[in-house]
Amino acid sequence: MFIDEVQIKVISWKWWDGLVSWRREKYIPKWGPRGWDGWNWGDVFLQTEVNINTLSEYRHKKVLAAEKWERGWKQNMHGANAEDLILKVPVGTLVKDANTGELLADLSEENQRLLVAKWGRWGFWNSHFCSSTRQAPAFAELGDVCEERDLHLELKLVADIGIIGIPSAGKSTLISKLSNVTPKIGDYPFTTLTPNLGVLDHKWKSLVLEDVPGLIPWAHEWKGLGIEFLKHIERTGVLLHMLDLYRLDEVFSDYTDIRKELELFSDLLLEKEEIIVLSKADLLDSEMKQHIVSEFKKKYSDKTIFVISAATGEWIEELKDFLVDNYSKEIVEISEDDEVEEIRLYDLKDNVNPKHVTVTHLWEMQFRAKGVRLEQIIRMTDFDNKEAIMRVYDVMDKLWVIREVEKQLKKILKDDPIDNSFFFENEDWESEEFSPSILIWEREIGLEKLRYNL
Repeated sequence: MFIDEVQIKVISWKWWDGLVSWRREKYIPKWGPRGWDGWNWGDVFLQTEVNINTLSEYRHKKVLAAEKWERGWKQNMHGANAEDLILKVPVGTLVKDANTGELLADLSEENQRLLVAKWGRWGFWNSHFCSSTRQAPAFAELGDVCEERDLHLELKLVADIGIIGIPSAGKSTLISKLSNVTPKIGDYPFTTLTPNLGVLDHKWKSLVLEDVPGLIPWAHEWKGLGIEFLKHIERTGVLLHMLDLYRLDEVFSDYTDIRKELELFSDLLLEKEEIIVLSKADLLDSEMKQHIVSEFKKKYSDKTIFVISAATGEWIEELKDFLVDNYSKEIVEISEDDEVEEIRLYDLKDNVNPKHVTVTHLWEMQFRAKGVRLEQIIRMTDFDNKEAIMRVYDVMDKLWVIREVEKQLKKILKDDPIDNSFFFENEDWESEEFSPSILIWEREIGLEKLRYNL
C-alpha cells in the first residue's frame, strides 16, 4: 500500500545511573574508587533507502524505541553497545516536528542517515571524577534522560521524469512500455490511485520515471486525487505531459486545464521543462492526426512534441532515445572491488556548540542559564549528594556562568539601590530581599552562598 504521510514517536534509550563503588583490595589505601563508564547506547536514525518508495512500514508502528543492552560493571569495565534503531525511509522524505511543523531535514539523497533521537547517556561512576585534588570522589552521575521526538514524515518522490495528464490519457500504459514497472491498467478513469516509479534502462543509460494519478480541474483544492500527488512532481526534473488525441478538440482544453492546476499549486511547476506526448495515435486517421499536431505546434512552438501509440509501438523507441540522450546518466556497474558509497551521517544538533551558555535575568535576582552540556550535567546530578552539588558550582564557574551572573548583578545593583554589603560579609546570613538564584533545565540553584566580586 502506498503511504506518503505518517506520524511517529521515536524514543532513544535511557540507561542506568552511575554507582559509587570502592575497591576492596589489600594494601590499597582507603581502597579507592572503582567501576567504569557506560559505552554508546541506542540512538534512533532515519536512513534513506533507494529500494523503498512508500512509508507504509510505519502505518501501524506509531512508537519506535531503541533497544537496551547490558550495563558496565565493576572492575573498571565499559558496558557493551546497544543496537541503534535505524528506520529505513524512501529517498525524498521530509522530516518535520509534529508539534511545531518545523522542517527538520530533507532527505533527498541516497545513503543519508539522520540522527533524530540521542541515547540518554550512562551516568559516570565515581571513578570517572578522580583527579589530583579529588582522589576519592563519593558521588556518581545519574543516567541522562532519553530523547523523545514526535515526527511527521512526508514523502515527495524523487524522479527524473514526471508523467502527468488527465485520467485515461495512457500514462500507466506508457510507463509500462518504457520501464520495468507493471501498473494497473484499465479503460476507466482513475485506474491509477498511487504514483508508480519505474526505471528506464536504455543504451546503457538510466532514468527514473514517475506516473502520477490523473489530474482534473480544481485538483489543487482536493478535487479528485489531485493535491495528494501534485506534491510528488515538485521534485521531478522534467514533466512529460500526456494528452489523449482521441479527445480531438478537447485535447487543447485538457492541456490548458492541467497547466492551470500546476500554476495554482506551485509556480515552480510551470518553470520545469515540459515534453508534450500525444497518445493513442492509432485511433485516428492520418489527416485528423496531422491537423491536431499542426495546431499544437502553432500554439506551442517552443515545446518538444511526440505523437505515439503504446498499443502499436509507434514512436516509442524514438521517445526512449530522446529521453535517455537528454536527461539520463550513465549506468555504472559496481563490482566487488569497487568502493560502495559511504553512508553520510547528519545530526540535528551539528550546528550547536554544546559548551555555549546564555544567561538571562528574569526577575527579582533570578536568572536562567541555557546550554546543551550545562543542562545535561544538571539533569545527571544527584542533588541529595553534597559533593555532586559542589561539582555543579565548579562547572558553572568553568563555563563562565558565575562571571556572567556577577556582571549582570553588578548592573542590577547599580540601578537598584540595595544595600548588599551584609550579604558579602556574612555568608551564613540569608535574606529574602537578596537571594539570587539561577534556573537551569528544571532545577533552581541558589547562589546566596557565593561571594561576588562586585
